[in-house]
Amino acid sequence: MIKRILVLLSLLILSLGVSGQTKPKWVEIGEGTYKAGFIYPYKVQLSVPYGVRNIVELKQGLLPMRFELTWLPNFTSKKEIKKLFSNQLEEKFDSVESFKLSKNLIHLFLRKLPETKRHEHWVFEYYPDMGTKLFIQEKKIYHLVGAELNRALIGSWINKSPVLTAKLFNRLLKLQ
Repeated sequence: MIKRILVLLSLLILSLGVSGQTKPKWVEIGEGTYKAGFIYPYKVQLSVPYGVRNIVELKQGLLPMRFELTWLPNFTSKKEIKKLFSNQLEEKFDSVESFKLSKNLIHLFLRKLPETKRHEHWVFEYYPDMGTKLFIQEKKIYHLVGAELNRALIGSWINKSPVLTAKLFNRLLKLQ
């Protein structure tokens, strides 16, 4: 009897775990062009799961979100991409010391980034409990873990500038 109850309980837990991992229906809420110095390396589009409307929780990284990057230059070398993302991350870390402590993790991430051509499409999917996964051509390239690294990456897009932030949250701002 106890064995039977344990089997049924295990099946129930397993079915709940599988159903909880369905992909959300993503809704685009805005897009803008990322500026790095005097260049515009890519357009960035922000999507959230259907029904998400809380901008404050999104900015804090408490809700899932998806960033899609479309590269604008004809060609961007691996070295240029590494420099771009390194600067992008460094300016959004809480402190220089915490950036230095995360240097190895950042280096592993930057080594995975390939060169790009115009109109190539990269997707960063963020889930608070799982981190960020990078997909290029629908192939998973890297999985970023670590709260501070994820916050820095998200912050570099969401809080880059008031104009970009407003463009990314365009749809939600209209609903508020």
